[in-house]
Amino acid sequence: MARIRTIKPTFWDSEKLGRCSSLARLNFVGLISLADDEGRGRGDTRFLFSRLHPYSKDITEKAVVTSMRELERARFVSFYTIASCRYYVIPGWAE
Repeated sequence: MARIRTIKPTFWDSEKLGRCSSLARLNFVGLISLADDEGRGRGDTRFLFSRLHPYSKDITEKAVVTSMRELERARFVSFYTIASCRYYVIPGWAE
C-alpha cells in the first residue's frame, strides 16, 4: 500500500542529528520514507543502497554502510536479523 511520509521542519533542529554526517542525515530521511506503518523496513545493505541512491555516482555502498552504523550508534535506527534477513526499526516511531 502506498504511503506518504512527511518530515516536519523541526526535524532539522535536532542537535543530535546535526552532529551526524550529511550522508547519514540523508539516509535517515530515506529510511523514514521506506518504513512501514510500524517504523520498520528491509535493512539489507544492497537493498538500501539501491533504493536510496539509485543514480548516485559519488556515493558508494561502503559509505552507506558507514552512515548506517553512524545512525545506529546515535540510536536513530536499530538493525536486527530474523531468519537470515536483515531489517531496521526506527526507535520512537510512534512519537
